Amino acid sequence: MTSQKLHHADDIQNDPLPAFGIPEGRWAAPYLSDTTGLWTVHLRGPLTRLELDAGLVDRLHASEWSELEKAMARQDERAREVTDSPDMAPTWSHRP
Repeated sequence: MTSQKLHHADDIQNDPLPAFGIPEGRWAAPYLSDTTGLWTVHLRGPLTRLELDAGLVDRLHASEWSELEKAMARQDERAREVTDSPDMAPTWSHRP
């Protein structure tokens, strides 16, 4: 049986992990695909049924970096519209 070192509050502030902060934004890091030759980016998490019904996608492809950025911006704007619109909210969330 191994013993574990208990961390005190002071130790936690000096803990080097995680090396990077929590990722921000909806998208993971874009990359140039070896197989297709296209710029590709994936969402960090899954889409909800509501987002799928609104036409949002979980990955984007583009031949140029600038096209990919524009597509990501369009998807982000649409995602904001979906989450901000009371008409797009699930029916169970409406209160009389």
